[in-house]
Amino acid sequence: MQARQSDLHLQQNMKFMRILTPFGLYFFLSLMSGSGLFGQDRKLVQAARVDSVIRIDGKLTERAWNQANEATAFVQQEPFNGRPSKFDTKVYTLYDDNALYVGAVITDPHPDSLSYELHERDNSGLADYFGLILDPFNDGLNGLGFVVTARGGQSDMKFNNWDDEEDLSWDAVWRSAVSINSDGWSVEMAIPYSALRFPNKDEQRWGINFFRSIQRYREYSSWNLVDVNKQGMVSQLGELLIGEPLQPPVRLSATPYLSASGSHNSRTDNWLFGYNYGMDLKVGLNESFTLDLTLIPDFGQVESDELVYSLSPFEVYYEEKRPFFTEGTELFNKGNVFYSRRIGAVPGKFQQVAQSYEPDQIVRNPETVQLINAAKISGKTAGGLGVGLFNAITANTFAEVEIDGKNERILTEPFANYNMLVLEQSLPYNSQLSFYNTNVVRPDASRMANVTGTEMSFRDQSGKREFYAMINVSQDYDKQEKPVFGERLLLSLSKINGQFRPDTWFNLMTDHYDPNEMGYQKSNNEIGHGVNLRYNIYEPRDWRLRWFNRIYLNHYYQFKPLKFSMLEIGGESRVTTQKQLTIGGNFNFYPLGKLDFFEARTKGRYFQKPLSFNMGIFGSPDYRKTFLIDYRLGFRYFPEWELFNWWVSLTPRWRIADHFMLIPSLVYDHTANDIGFTTSLTEDNHQRIIFGERNLRNVTSSISLDYVFTPSSALAFRLRHYWLLVDYNRFFDLDDEGSLQTNGYNEQHDFSVSTFNIDMVYRWNFAPGSELLLVWKNAVYSLFSGDDVKTDYFGSLERTFDSPVGNSLSIKLLYYIDWQQIKSIRKN
Repeated sequence: MQARQSDLHLQQNMKFMRILTPFGLYFFLSLMSGSGLFGQDRKLVQAARVDSVIRIDGKLTERAWNQANEATAFVQQEPFNGRPSKFDTKVYTLYDDNALYVGAVITDPHPDSLSYELHERDNSGLADYFGLILDPFNDGLNGLGFVVTARGGQSDMKFNNWDDEEDLSWDAVWRSAVSINSDGWSVEMAIPYSALRFPNKDEQRWGINFFRSIQRYREYSSWNLVDVNKQGMVSQLGELLIGEPLQPPVRLSATPYLSASGSHNSRTDNWLFGYNYGMDLKVGLNESFTLDLTLIPDFGQVESDELVYSLSPFEVYYEEKRPFFTEGTELFNKGNVFYSRRIGAVPGKFQQVAQSYEPDQIVRNPETVQLINAAKISGKTAGGLGVGLFNAITANTFAEVEIDGKNERILTEPFANYNMLVLEQSLPYNSQLSFYNTNVVRPDASRMANVTGTEMSFRDQSGKREFYAMINVSQDYDKQEKPVFGERLLLSLSKINGQFRPDTWFNLMTDHYDPNEMGYQKSNNEIGHGVNLRYNIYEPRDWRLRWFNRIYLNHYYQFKPLKFSMLEIGGESRVTTQKQLTIGGNFNFYPLGKLDFFEARTKGRYFQKPLSFNMGIFGSPDYRKTFLIDYRLGFRYFPEWELFNWWVSLTPRWRIADHFMLIPSLVYDHTANDIGFTTSLTEDNHQRIIFGERNLRNVTSSISLDYVFTPSSALAFRLRHYWLLVDYNRFFDLDDEGSLQTNGYNEQHDFSVSTFNIDMVYRWNFAPGSELLLVWKNAVYSLFSGDDVKTDYFGSLERTFDSPVGNSLSIKLLYYIDWQQIKSIRKN
């Protein structure tokens, strides 16, 4: 019955799409046609050459500043886009053979009202700041940001013109200083060419824009107008002229490190001590290309993951936090085929060893694969061709167990070589075309995997419309089997400027598409297409400051064999008031239910879900307040199953002082009558798939505390507890039609998971690019099943503290050495 219903849904929807597609195509072609916007003039400032020493003290007292050209007449980006800024800002630029120098005189008639919030590097908070964005290739695609707060804190970041998101993982070595005076404040910045890449030309024309904030008015202004009705800040930069060819110095730097650590596990009551050393090396191959190399890296000081237990058939995605893999990797983020967490991940047979031997038999079972070294070459030619080459090598990883007094080694992950090549050509009108290939070789396992693809984005001359396409082919080679090929196609057409921004998309993944040797893809064998309609208000109207709205309609099908999966209707809205209160909400409606092809964990089997809908709301008060509470709440409902899921999240923020922030958080998620996969059995050569109805309770609590002593010295404390309870009510058989049939199965499957983590890090940046880290970590993981499960939260928490605990204390010293520093010392 369910299958016939699914086929009927497919016929209805195919008929609907045959009617909708010509209308939709006409609609979008009509909507996106029309004349382009009037071109915006770009401001131009010429940098002056300086031959004397500029002392970076924030005071602009050197005579050279008086000879520099002035960039002024800042205009608001927010709240009143295009209006003059409340207070004057004057910016001056100088250069020599080593660096670009920027000085700014930032007028504020009430310097005692400046916001002096102080946070760790790369977090400006709500401090008043001055900053700039540089685009040395002046192609409007990528930019580098440098920000200094009124308290002297530094932030640096990368920008992508497609989404304007700040990539704060990038860290450069540069100098800055601020000075407060009766007329406001001033700042000086020295950005060495070693932190930049630029083309080899007779004169340099770089994209540039300067920014400042006045936090008590929540005003953000810029030198060159940033039209909020247009997408992309990097494509709206002014220009910086350096009227002669630059001869950059040799770009060669090294950051050697030395680390020592001690760890204790209460299960075995063993202490382990060790030390490590290695080095990061950065070599400027020319003014445009850089080689980054890490030798014998140590990532023991990296913040712990926020672990969760997934009841879904899909792998949990965790953010990358290791510095080498977060810095300067934007060129490799093409085609969704590079997921750096694959490199040095959990060994493939880690769980097998943990479950096959008693704890006192396991002498050693590494949780991560040892990374031997990694390297990346990246840069861009004068013609706008970006080139990226990545390589990483991991060692054989062994577990060690003791059996009958003898130690045995078990290979848990073989040696592997990871590679990626990217070519990206910038095109007129901020368009681009890229080609890429990933390759993973595991010689001991006789396996090799490749993904080859192309990604393109074309914008028209007016900058109003964008066409995007991505084509990937995955290839899996195994000596014992035939090669397996899979394909993916993603297309979209968007209007990217103005208040009304519609777009339409189409996505196809074949049943053999698999980029997961080096990428991350939840599922394949799918066809999806949809329409998004956005209407945004970017400028103040009445009580509103900004208002963002979206409604969407999406269809999904299984690719092979072709079957309808679901129809999704949804929307979301977010508004910020003049008093800086942000509130919003969202909804989703699945009127035809969902034919789930993955929950059964068996190829060819599927599970029919009934009609459902969900709603949620959230609120966030003005962050200028000393104390506030962010909140979220919502629900999900399946009427036929009487499944009701609700959740609430509360996150207070208490700014105890400008340099002291406390953020606790509590999330409670409860589901009654959830239905999902439980287990599978083989009976009489037939696979029996068992589903269960269960109640779920999930509590996640955390405390985040930051105490910043100076802009270069800070203490960070993170505590997190995660608890999940799964309590089964009854069980079903999944039949061949995707329906559930009541059965007499009564095995025990209740379980609870609890994790507890503490990370405390003291960081001291004692010199540019150099730092001392002192890190304490505490970790507990417990899993209880059957009669051992405690259904109350506090009882489970008490048992968590009685579980085996892992503690580690480590210290790491990194020292930045630049070839220019060595030359200067030798010269002196």
